[in-house]
Amino acid sequence: MKSENNNIKQHKNAVRTQKAVIVIGMHRSGTSALSGELSRLGVFMGKHLLKPQKGVNDKGFYENAHLLALNEQLLDRNQLSWDYPLLPPPFPESISAKFKRKSLAFLEKEYGTAPLWGMKDPRVSILLPFWHEVFQSADIEPIYVLMIRNPLEVAASLHKRDKFSQDKSLMLWLNYNFFSYLYSGKNARVVIDFEQLLEHPDSAMEPLVSKLAIDVEQGQSFIDKSLKRQVVDAVEVTGILPTLALDLYRAIIDDNKPKVDSLFEQYQVYQSSIHPVLKEHLQQVQASEVHFRHRFENLYDSVTWQLVRPLKKLESMLTTRQF
Repeated sequence: MKSENNNIKQHKNAVRTQKAVIVIGMHRSGTSALSGELSRLGVFMGKHLLKPQKGVNDKGFYENAHLLALNEQLLDRNQLSWDYPLLPPPFPESISAKFKRKSLAFLEKEYGTAPLWGMKDPRVSILLPFWHEVFQSADIEPIYVLMIRNPLEVAASLHKRDKFSQDKSLMLWLNYNFFSYLYSGKNARVVIDFEQLLEHPDSAMEPLVSKLAIDVEQGQSFIDKSLKRQVVDAVEVTGILPTLALDLYRAIIDDNKPKVDSLFEQYQVYQSSIHPVLKEHLQQVQASEVHFRHRFENLYDSVTWQLVRPLKKLESMLTTRQF
């Protein structure tokens, strides 16, 4: 174990020459729009980006496919997923050490010696304690950009896309934003509100552009008001989760850490009030989901399935043919 730790921290005393813009925040919060604008401004977002998906992200995700796969593997090994509503627990050291090596190799292969690059996958938010250690080990100076959006709009967007209930969506929003804010506070950080980014993109981006010390080239902005499809009417909010989420939304925009700390304590009390039997059931369902997905993926990639699949297709064609 000591030799592994020494390998992971081999660059500890080196001078940091790379800056990395790490986009964090909840899904459906404008992280793709922000990443697209960063790319336009010359920030290298990686070699392997996901393609646009009509109706979900028409202009592109600007999300690294290899980063996504790595984060999914890390979540799977800890019996978690991006939409697991309970607060993520700390990772065992054995798993962290293994994935640190894989992550360091990924960063070197994907970004090389680029002096300024960026990466975006919302899952990084709930994995931030792990990724922050990776950046430290790689002598990378992270600049965190917390993209935040009205939680009720995010919940509406998730309901439309994934049919999530408002309570589940708000628990996810709280998990992602508590982790994003609390675990990025000791480093350079910029908070950008989705509404402000759409309405006033230049002024919303200015603090980040200034921190990065990059020249802004004139041209058409990637930001487009049509990116916003969910609008929530200003109504009186009731209920624990909506109230807590909106309070956190305002506290993060105001950079009010004492308020965020207080809200986090309230949220931990709320999470502890969930019945143990329900928590146990959620954990069992999550473990089963991971298990059967891996079985399906292994079967799909197997030689047997590759041989049988054409025959199954031929059989389907023959049995459905009308004479």
